Amino acid sequence: MTAIHDSRIEEEAIAWHIRLAQDDDDVWDRFAEWLEADPRNNAAYEAIADADRALDGVAREMAVRETDNVQPEIKTVRVGWSSSRGWGIAASLVLIFGTAWFGYGQFDDSYEVTTRAGEMRRFALADGTRIAVNGGTRLILHRRDPRSAQLLAGEARFIVQHDDTHPFTLNVDGQRIVDVGTVFNVRKTPRALRVEVAEGAVRFESGEVRLRLNAGDTLDADAQTLREGSRPVSSIGSWVDGKLVYHSRSLADVSVDLSRALGIAIELAPDVSTRSFTGIIQLDGDDETVRARVEQLLGLKVDKTADGWTISP
Repeated sequence: MTAIHDSRIEEEAIAWHIRLAQDDDDVWDRFAEWLEADPRNNAAYEAIADADRALDGVAREMAVRETDNVQPEIKTVRVGWSSSRGWGIAASLVLIFGTAWFGYGQFDDSYEVTTRAGEMRRFALADGTRIAVNGGTRLILHRRDPRSAQLLAGEARFIVQHDDTHPFTLNVDGQRIVDVGTVFNVRKTPRALRVEVAEGAVRFESGEVRLRLNAGDTLDADAQTLREGSRPVSSIGSWVDGKLVYHSRSLADVSVDLSRALGIAIELAPDVSTRSFTGIIQLDGDDETVRARVEQLLGLKVDKTADGWTISP
């Protein structure tokens, strides 16, 4: 591919990348129109996304110049749940002006999106698929094929731009989750895989097994068993909106989710790890507010430690 020298296109691509990271549903139609307006736009957007991933953390608070065709309120790259906790969207961009330019062909085909515990990222692929990545996650994507991804660890929510001729496929430890027109959430831990469908359907493939999961269906898969279940669709992927929703889930599972979302270590006393919890944990507020809220909801003692919490009777 040839390099892009049109600074206007590059600036628009930067602004779109930031706007889409805020998960503003109202702009997605306009973004699609922008991609289709010029064949160079798609390449420019991919280059900006590549730069973001390569330079994450270098320029978190760089301002973006306003452009004629993008909403003027797009100013900075930082968005967070609250000013007191660094659980914002990690984003970093290089602004391109004058003779500066992105050269294409300098990146490998695959790239990894990685988040630290307590960090969340949202972004879009070239095909329009939107992905939200929870804390402590490793996700492999491909520049030449935005319809394929691999989840190595952690949790992600996918809002897939459906294509009957080329379905989106997520690979997890040799198992495949194939889009059938879908919003779905996937969580991978060292012990098991959990798939939850919020809209449409997916096809789960593992060896000779083929299972269709519809909206509200869940699947837990470990080395020995597959367990199908269900949950309200409104609670699937709710971590994206800053809340954790549970129905009869073990405190061991709850503590893993809290640790991933808040970026802290959580230690459970042996006699509470198997207890179940039903309820909604809101994650907004400062650290002490969330700690006190969790303590009240669980009806247990939640003490601060040097690197997190201990939960005990």
